[in-house]
Amino acid sequence: MGHKYRVQPLLLGEAEVGCALDVFWGMNKDQGRVTVPILAFLIEGGPDPILIDAGMRSAERAMNIHRLGPHRMPKSMSLPDQLAQHGVKPEEIGAVILTHLHYDHCGGCEQLPNARIIVQRSELAAAAAPMGPRTLDIGSRELFYDRHDVSALVDSLWERVELIEGDVELFPGIECILYPNSHTPGSQCVYIKTLDGVIGCVGDMVRKVDMNIKKAIPPGIYYDLEQMQRAMRDIAIRGDIIYPAHDPLVLEQDIEKRHDALRPEKPWP
Repeated sequence: MGHKYRVQPLLLGEAEVGCALDVFWGMNKDQGRVTVPILAFLIEGGPDPILIDAGMRSAERAMNIHRLGPHRMPKSMSLPDQLAQHGVKPEEIGAVILTHLHYDHCGGCEQLPNARIIVQRSELAAAAAPMGPRTLDIGSRELFYDRHDVSALVDSLWERVELIEGDVELFPGIECILYPNSHTPGSQCVYIKTLDGVIGCVGDMVRKVDMNIKKAIPPGIYYDLEQMQRAMRDIAIRGDIIYPAHDPLVLEQDIEKRHDALRPEKPWP
C-alpha cells in the first residue's frame, strides 16, 4: 500500500550544458548545448519535511571554479523561495538526503539549520579526495565536487552529517539504494512510496528518462559502465515513476502527463 508522501520538485537554478552529458560517450546526434533545470525534491506527508538534494552554492562559482557553461539562480530559484512556495521554511526541514556530492546537489546544505544531512560514506570519501586529472577543458580536477561544500560537511556541518553504508530504509516507505561506481563512486537513489506508486528520485543516475531508461542508453558521466548498466536496470525495476535531477519533464504541471512521460518501460530493454 502506498504511503501518503507527496514529492514536489523544486527548481533551484538552471545550467547551460552540453548534450553529450545525456548519452553514453557523448554519442548522440545533437552535439549542441541545452538549458537544463537544477532540481531538488521536497517530500511531505511525514512528521517533518524532507529534502532530496539542495542545489548549488552559487551560479558564479559553478561557472568560475568548474569552468562550466552559463548558470543562473535568481532569487525566485533560491532554496528558501522555492520552499516557501510550499509553505515550508528552511528550518523546518528534518533531513536532507544527498544523492551525491556534486556542486549542484549539495551546495545549499548550510541553509538548512536543523536538518540531518544523509550521504553515503563512500561518496564523502570520493568527494574529499577526487581522482581527476590536473587539466581538463571542461570542469576541474575536482570532478564537479566543490571544495567549499566538502569542507562544510566535514567541519561546520559535521555534527549533523549521518554517513550511511549501502542500502538503508531511512523512514517508513523511504529507501536509499547505493549504486557504487556509477555516476559517482557513492551515488544513491531515493525511492519513495506514494499513492501514485514508487517515485525514484535518482539524482544524475538518469539524465533523461526517455534516453537513459526507455532506450536503455547510459548517460555520459559514469565510473564503471557495467555498474551503470546494472544500476539503470535496477532503477527501471524499482521505480514506477522516475524523477531525474535535470530532466525538464519533471516540471510538467499536469501531474498525469508528467508521470506518463516519466514511467520506465517494463520489462526493461
